[in-house]
Amino acid sequence: MNEMQAVYKVTKQLDHHLRTPVPFEGEAREDYLDIIDFLLEKRGLIMVSFNKLSPPAVEPSMAAEMVEMNECIEEKIRAVKVHIGRDLNQARSRLHVENRYSNTFAAPTVEGLYFDKKN
Repeated sequence: MNEMQAVYKVTKQLDHHLRTPVPFEGEAREDYLDIIDFLLEKRGLIMVSFNKLSPPAVEPSMAAEMVEMNECIEEKIRAVKVHIGRDLNQARSRLHVENRYSNTFAAPTVEGLYFDKKN
């Protein structure tokens, strides 16, 4: 199998994996993201191993399909990134509220302050 067929196969696996929705929590979510990372890394390593002296032989139909899959993959990865970012922001805000609730006396209060009108 030449390099282009290997890249095509990994790209197809990545596209197929990204068609499944992102799990909400726990181990399944971590496994989902690990598989994405593994497939992207594998595809990158195959692409780096191309012989730089002679370009690989590519069938036009396979190349066109890979371009379409790659656009779809990029769109889905952006969606996963937005989804994870939203979850991180919710976790940060939840942690901030919990910290404010548990440390009620840590914040400065305006009670008991004296303001002098002369200054």
